[in-house]
Amino acid sequence: MPYFLRHHFDPDYERRRLRPKSREDGSVDQYDLGYAQNVVAGQLLAEWVEFSSGETPEPGSVVSEDLAFPHGEGCRVDPADPRRLLAAVNGHVSCVDGSILVRETLSVGRDIDFHTGNIVAVGDVLVGGGVRSGFLVMGRNITVRGTVEGAKLRAMGGVVCQAGIQGGGRATLRAGKSIRTRYCENAVLHAGQNILVDGASMHCRLFAGEKLAVKGRLAGGEAYCGEAVYVGEQLGGGSQSQTRLLLGYDPERIHQDQHLKARVRELLMEVAACRDEVARGGERCDACGLELPRLERLLDSCQSQLARLWSHPAAMRRFSTCRVIVPGMVGANVEIGIGEAVLAVPEGVRDVVFRYVEGEIVMEHPALRK
Repeated sequence: MPYFLRHHFDPDYERRRLRPKSREDGSVDQYDLGYAQNVVAGQLLAEWVEFSSGETPEPGSVVSEDLAFPHGEGCRVDPADPRRLLAAVNGHVSCVDGSILVRETLSVGRDIDFHTGNIVAVGDVLVGGGVRSGFLVMGRNITVRGTVEGAKLRAMGGVVCQAGIQGGGRATLRAGKSIRTRYCENAVLHAGQNILVDGASMHCRLFAGEKLAVKGRLAGGEAYCGEAVYVGEQLGGGSQSQTRLLLGYDPERIHQDQHLKARVRELLMEVAACRDEVARGGERCDACGLELPRLERLLDSCQSQLARLWSHPAAMRRFSTCRVIVPGMVGANVEIGIGEAVLAVPEGVRDVVFRYVEGEIVMEHPALRK
């Protein structure tokens, strides 16, 4: 009995012929070129199908009588049905020299730009070049060998930026676990666990669930950490920019708190403007009268979310275990907060560790005890 092989993905897919995806309104998305064909473990990749009587195979079809799948790594035959081929791992599927493969790591040997579009993968992603401004890379773990510009990176696991981050105020990186980068400038980094900067961090907003370590200089911006901060050479410096550290709280809750408070301020102004219009009885009186209840409901919702945000026990850590460790020196305009205690650090302090003791922040020497 002859069978033909029916693919449940595009076996003729070629990255050299990528085209922008069409939107519902008829326009095209220049950032979405469909670079990878993602599959998850257990997904049907191909199956052998019997020919019906008198049916002839299409030109180029794979025809066989022994039901042996042409497949390589990352695939498995369905134990319940030998005519079905399944993905064995999460990754991207392709057909190479007639053989079906699923690879866990998506390797992109160039910059992420308009030639590749955004990269969205269910497995790991290795970028051989940089990530240009405006583009997105998503994956389980992400490694970028070139420079990350004003782009967005999202990883369930870790992110490694081997050449560093030149964010231009637009880069945002999120990792479920940790982030490591050569340096970072004008970027926002969120890590569920740790952030490690091998060089300098300049004018960034850093959110580390556990620890932050900057081997060089940490100057400008803000850093929020659950447990500890280490700065090897210099913390702060420069008369025009302040460096603020806050430890002892869940950094993601701080980020949500900042977002919600900004939204509450916006809504308060909108509610006040609507009430003024209604009171004056002007041209927009009726429209504002209808809009006002909706704005007040949104305001109540945001304020309720703020109240709930800090009610969970995980929102705060043990302040007494928090540390800011600076074996080098502290420059100008540095403020350290641990819990409710805040300290404006004197300029020129060297080889020091800051910790929380009975509601205050104390300085001790040396920074590292042998």
